[in-house]
Amino acid sequence: MFIWKGNGHWAALLVALIIVGAGKALGPIGTSAGLAVSGVLMFLLHGAFGEDASAFYFPVKYWPCLLLPLAVLTFFSR
Repeated sequence: MFIWKGNGHWAALLVALIIVGAGKALGPIGTSAGLAVSGVLMFLLHGAFGEDASAFYFPVKYWPCLLLPLAVLTFFSR
């Protein structure tokens, strides 16, 4: 079930495209690189999606707090 507010669906699509594209292009290291790049991008662009933007009831402004540690975990778990 997809639930979003504001432009959260576009933010989720952007994050997914970055992670999948980097994973396909660079292999296993690309997934962690894609997570890191999308975390930094969400940190820089969280205002562009609007203050109330969210996907799966989780606001976009908190996504970098999850994407960056997840990038570190995936880098060291390969």
